[in-house]
Amino acid sequence: MSPGTGVLLIAPLAAAGLVAALDSDSINGATERVEAWARGWLVRPAASRSTFSKFVLMPPVWAVVRFCDWTDGFSHRGAKNGARVAAALYLLGAWVFVLYAILMLVVMIVIAAVILYVVFKVAVNADPDIRRGYERGRALFGSSARRPPDVIDQVGLRGKRVYSGTNWLSEELEGRVDENGFIYRGTNWLTEERIGRIDEDGNILRGTNWLNEEKVGRIDEEGGIHRGANWFTEERSGRMDDEGNIYKGANWFTEEKRGRAGE
Repeated sequence: MSPGTGVLLIAPLAAAGLVAALDSDSINGATERVEAWARGWLVRPAASRSTFSKFVLMPPVWAVVRFCDWTDGFSHRGAKNGARVAAALYLLGAWVFVLYAILMLVVMIVIAAVILYVVFKVAVNADPDIRRGYERGRALFGSSARRPPDVIDQVGLRGKRVYSGTNWLSEELEGRVDENGFIYRGTNWLTEERIGRIDEDGNILRGTNWLNEEKVGRIDEEGGIHRGANWFTEERSGRMDDEGNIYKGANWFTEEKRGRAGE
């Protein structure tokens, strides 16, 4: 036991002994006024108390008042009030410790929940099998209302390869978008690397996992391709037509074919 802890444990007893020894009318009167206030506070209507008062203040005040009832039979006024002072200090100290323990438990639960959430998000984004199972579970236990198709399905990009080139004679494979919306760059599975993903809302995210990805653009339901992190800064940079052809340009006057998505 540290010296500080010993002082905290002995201090209420020392205060009680001092009150009893002095048996001062002023000290006794002060403790009895505090007792009267506590009793009056307890009998107030419950509707007039706040949630903080009900669950934080009321338990220790109730315990102190019950102890005061037990000490009413003491004949020595100083001893009676000294015992009440010691009991009040011990009870308040114990209650503060209980509140501290509850707070620490809540903090630990929140930290654990955040860690589990981060681990889950990393696992979902890193492993296509886990993500596929998560999507199935969400579809099974989610709302019974039918969810509209994802943007990636509406524009026909899911599970497609992406080619650059203006026609089939000059085109070459650049990468692919898998069934989960992950974007890979490379000509085959030996050399390809994950560079981003397209989420269900059509947002284009750059990065190798959930921790480092950032939004760089989006594709809308009509196939319009927009560059920018948000609607304040975004600008139309191209489009994808119904046949999978990819065009660069802000409008059909300036656009030119740059590639396609297909098998």
